[in-house]
Amino acid sequence: MPNPQGHKLTFQEFRSIIARELEIDEEKVVPEASFFDDLCVDSIRMVDMMLRLEELGISIPLEVAWQIETVEDAYRYCTEHVQRFSPQSEAAA
Repeated sequence: MPNPQGHKLTFQEFRSIIARELEIDEEKVVPEASFFDDLCVDSIRMVDMMLRLEELGISIPLEVAWQIETVEDAYRYCTEHVQRFSPQSEAAA
């Protein structure tokens, strides 16, 4: 559940989270990067990443996750469906 005291998730925050969760350099996490082709994320890593994002308060249903192809797709979904992001959740990770 989003934290009402949080703030809107910035792309830089999202990029950092994705890079950390996928254990890749942040420079590779660009809007046009394909999770599968460019970042080499297989279906198991995608599910793991979605579960970890959910722990941080960023919930992406699995049926939606399969439609997300690029970093921009994921970020757009998050900014449209996650009301507020709590950096404290990320720091506790």
